[in-house]
Amino acid sequence: MISENFDDFVKTNHDPRSKNNETTAILNDIFNGYDKRVLPFVQGPVLVNMTIVLGILIELKENQQLAAYVISHTQRWYDSRLVWDPSKYRGQREVIVPQNMVWIPKLFVYNSLESKDMLTENRADVRLYNNGRIKINIPQYVQAICRIQTQAFPFDCQFCAVALASPLLNVEEMIVNATQPPRDSYFTGNAEWFLFNVTVRHMTFEEEGESRVEIHYIFHLQRRPIYYITVIVAPTFLISALSILGIFSPGSNDGPRNEKVSLGLGSLLAMTVLLGIVAGAMPKSNDIPLLGYYILVVIVLCAVAVGISMAFLAVSRHYIHKEQMPSKRLLRFMFLNEYRKRRSTVFRGVHNYRFSQECDDLMYSKVPEIQSICMMMEEIADSHRSMRRKADMKANKKLIEREWARVFARFDYFFLVVFETLNLSALAVFLRVAWLPTPELRDQIL
Repeated sequence: MISENFDDFVKTNHDPRSKNNETTAILNDIFNGYDKRVLPFVQGPVLVNMTIVLGILIELKENQQLAAYVISHTQRWYDSRLVWDPSKYRGQREVIVPQNMVWIPKLFVYNSLESKDMLTENRADVRLYNNGRIKINIPQYVQAICRIQTQAFPFDCQFCAVALASPLLNVEEMIVNATQPPRDSYFTGNAEWFLFNVTVRHMTFEEEGESRVEIHYIFHLQRRPIYYITVIVAPTFLISALSILGIFSPGSNDGPRNEKVSLGLGSLLAMTVLLGIVAGAMPKSNDIPLLGYYILVVIVLCAVAVGISMAFLAVSRHYIHKEQMPSKRLLRFMFLNEYRKRRSTVFRGVHNYRFSQECDDLMYSKVPEIQSICMMMEEIADSHRSMRRKADMKANKKLIEREWARVFARFDYFFLVVFETLNLSALAVFLRVAWLPTPELRDQIL
């Protein structure tokens, strides 16, 4: 039985000037009594050979765990009802007919959120060969589920599959032989993902006591990390390195150290913002990405550096307030020269301000003017001694501040080297993952 579409096709391709049109004759002969609703059984199930020849990654949405592709896969099978002898038709061995004229194996993408054929049944064609072999090329747009593994982000590899299965026919009615893509196939990724390989996996699954075929087109994707390195990793490293350098740069008093603490807290805030950017790009799961671990380690380093700087500030204030000099043991431990104890000048030359016995006697004389002069001179002497005492206390405080500044400068240099080394080590461990070999294909993809 020939359908109405076939009648339209024959009318379109029939040349009234040529009664010996081989294509028309072939179609009239092979489709006479052909019913596309019936499976082309021969001896056993229908054998369908299929593979993928085109794969283009449109986008990969990590948060939604969806991947969109444009794919094209070929299917080949035999239908003994569509056989002809080429010698009877001037050696013509193949013809092209619309897809809706023949029986087509039905496979659907069962892990897709959206799937649509890019050619309708009226626009898609199949190629028929004289020995009954049929070939069809099916281009599709597929948006399929992809389980994202973010542990190695941004140096991660993803294996995303397009899974096809038979909705009804079991292995006793149809067998699918899936082969690897031919060498001239075309596969490409997008700006963020490099599609470096596509493999085909043939499987079967059980449903209600029946075995059915299942085909996986597995896309091997490698993320291009340049964007994340330049936008997140490099700023994080520079902010942390400059923050550590600012925190542990030697200072002379408390003022600069207060500014160091403020600098460290500002750096922590900036890195927290970067960590929020990474969290927004990743799916919400129990796995923390590698980039997240790196930023957390850098935040911890800066937080510890700020804590040490605050401890130094508290210790220095404590000892300066108590007017206690660093011990000689501490100075020797820090490889510093011992300070020279400064002699007080408060009572030096005090005899210049002691009055003679005659002046003391005059203090008790009945001459008011002499008594007033002696009292004024005594007040001047007391005022001078008070000023000397204050000057000595101020000088002693500056000396104590300077000595503790020398001690904490050595601590600053030590912790500067330690923390910058740890910062570089964290960056090296993070970047080392980029040179690790590509992980093996997992058994469980979906």
